[in-house]
Amino acid sequence: RSMQQPQPPPQHRQPPSTRQERQWALALFSIATILLFADQNLMSPNLTAIANEFGLDDEERDRQLGGDISLAFFLLGAPASFLIGFLADTCDRAKVFGWTVFIGEMACF
Repeated sequence: RSMQQPQPPPQHRQPPSTRQERQWALALFSIATILLFADQNLMSPNLTAIANEFGLDDEERDRQLGGDISLAFFLLGAPASFLIGFLADTCDRAKVFGWTVFIGEMACF
């Protein structure tokens, strides 16, 4: 019985990038992250004004705006993060990132 040596996984090497390309990528990633998360903190200082607009009392404000909306973000965000993580592992990450940013920013327009 012959024992074969396990083959090492193929090396996927990207061509070396320049310092300017790395800085540009970091800047684009930072801007995209800031834009994606900027709207998440807009509701907190305005909960009372939003509740008044919809005729909610203090208890309804805290439950519906403070709890239910956060729960909705979680229920949508948790499965989405698993899907995007899977796609990032199996597809072109640059395209997955681009589509994720595009879909995430559509609500801001």
